[in-house]
Amino acid sequence: MIAVKRHFDHDEFEDALPLCAKALQLQPDSVIVHKCRIFALLSLSRWAEALQSCDKYATDVEKFVFERAYCLYRLNRFQEALNLLEADDAPSGRSKCLEAQVRYRMGNYASCAAMYESMYNDDPDRDVGFLVNAVASRVSDDNSKDALSLMADHENLLESSYELCFNLACALIEEGKLAEAEERLNQAKEICTAELIQAEELTEEDEHLIEEHEELAALLVQSGCVLQRRGQADEAHTLYSKVLKQRPSKLGQVDITVLAVACNNSVVAKSAGKSLVDSLKRINVVSKDSLEHKLTRKQTLEIAINKCLLLLRAKKIDEAKREMQKLDSAFPNNPRVAIVQAAISTNDKKQKNSEEVLQAYLANHPGNAEVLLCLAHLYWQQHRYDQAVEALAQLSDRERSQPQTVEASIAMHLKQKMPEKAAACLQEALNFWLKDASDEESLAAVLRLGARLAKQLRDNKLAAEVYQMYLENVDGSDVEALCGLVHSLAGSDVARAEQYVQRLKVPSYDHLDPEELEMGAVPKLGLKKQSDKDAEQPEEGEGEVKKTKKRRKKKIRYPKGFDPAHPGPPPDPERWLPKKERSSYKMAMKKRDKKIDRKQQGGVSVDDNAFRKQGPSTAQVEVSKDTSRPSRNQGRKKGKK
Repeated sequence: MIAVKRHFDHDEFEDALPLCAKALQLQPDSVIVHKCRIFALLSLSRWAEALQSCDKYATDVEKFVFERAYCLYRLNRFQEALNLLEADDAPSGRSKCLEAQVRYRMGNYASCAAMYESMYNDDPDRDVGFLVNAVASRVSDDNSKDALSLMADHENLLESSYELCFNLACALIEEGKLAEAEERLNQAKEICTAELIQAEELTEEDEHLIEEHEELAALLVQSGCVLQRRGQADEAHTLYSKVLKQRPSKLGQVDITVLAVACNNSVVAKSAGKSLVDSLKRINVVSKDSLEHKLTRKQTLEIAINKCLLLLRAKKIDEAKREMQKLDSAFPNNPRVAIVQAAISTNDKKQKNSEEVLQAYLANHPGNAEVLLCLAHLYWQQHRYDQAVEALAQLSDRERSQPQTVEASIAMHLKQKMPEKAAACLQEALNFWLKDASDEESLAAVLRLGARLAKQLRDNKLAAEVYQMYLENVDGSDVEALCGLVHSLAGSDVARAEQYVQRLKVPSYDHLDPEELEMGAVPKLGLKKQSDKDAEQPEEGEGEVKKTKKRRKKKIRYPKGFDPAHPGPPPDPERWLPKKERSSYKMAMKKRDKKIDRKQQGGVSVDDNAFRKQGPSTAQVEVSKDTSRPSRNQGRKKGKK
């Protein structure tokens, strides 16, 4: 056993395994030898053999509960592992951690987060890893608000754990707070880089390898996600490509789940003009069954939906329907599945079927925001604006007051020529965001919508109200809003307009002399700016100045016979016009038209004398024969021999 321990200390588990087998032959009933062999198999990731050893050597005294449960967990037999752990009467700390991880893999994120929070509170040393996993579980459960509230009391730990910064950034991304998320990601990158340099004991020559480390790859992918949500798809695609092109190095290789997320996001970030072949290949790689237990349920759902939409775009309707059926069986009663099914029907030009699918889901799950928005969009495409407005009215107050939803509602009311309802919709959103002061960006976006609506309706009263709200609740130093308020009040309330005019900071012109400006020359506009090369000409004595080449003027070529000294009368002003558009041509055509007998095509005169020659008749006149003049035929005959 001393040799086995020596191999264990040096992580030489392959060499320790035959020694464990020899020890078992000598001591078949030794529990320590059995544990050594099972530990060696677990360290070599030989899960099936380790599970067989646990079942073979289990006794009433030593049941190997944790080892068996861990093997089942690594073999993706989660329910069996959970049953085994729940049956343990006195679970240890590592058994609780394993149970929480099993619940996470099964998609039970709420109970997993509760277990990690309980272990963090009961831990006297306050292991940060428990808090990291608790925040990750809350984010995976689409409960980012609880994750942010959980981190509100532990902000002091962010400076020491990059994993905590990373998970907090993920929660902020889900809440739409992209600026704060970017700050946390940068902080996590700095902490992670410092830890890697210290842990790997890198020299100055090897520090460039840190950029390709697997931990930093996850941070790059999330940074790309922030850029993508901001609309910077090209920059995001560059970061995703950088991660996907990384090759395994001595510091490790990128985790397969990170590659899967980067691949999926890269497909979404590509523009519409790109080829679908590469996108389909990537999405097929990401949606393999081997990744099913490594990704969260949310990630698996997003990838499956993107695959269906890509197949639709590639005109592979049958494959898209098969993928949709798999999606429905894996995620029953999910709103995204209903939306994909409606999209497939719309692609088949079955608009009525799409509407029925969405209505059927809303009948069982009333008030679902995603389905209601899709139904409103479907009505918008069919120009059924009244029904689209009714669908948006079923949303909750928060969803109905979102800037994009308010903009859509205002546009549909204006399409129906109901400006008063558009103003009422805007006022409802403003009242909601004024009460909820937690999201200042949404209030500012709705106020900007109100300013555009007031300008479109030419409603100075509404414009004054909107600009005043913006100055009081968002930014009191905004010059554009202040000018808009003064302009709106100038026609109705001059006293208030003068009051706000005093807040405008007009630039000072005291340094200018008016008499000097009046006496100065008028500046010439349209002059070319002096180039940098001409501006940097050296002074006298500094060196030779390179003379610029003068352009040779081409000799003017005049028409043949033209004397520029005596040009004569000016040319005809109509010389460039087509001939039929000149005045002389039109006059000639008028004279000619007068002589033309206007008849239909092919018309002839019906008069009897139409075909008779006019003049004296020669019918009774005898023709005198002149014999001295030979006929033409006679001359020809004589000429021939």
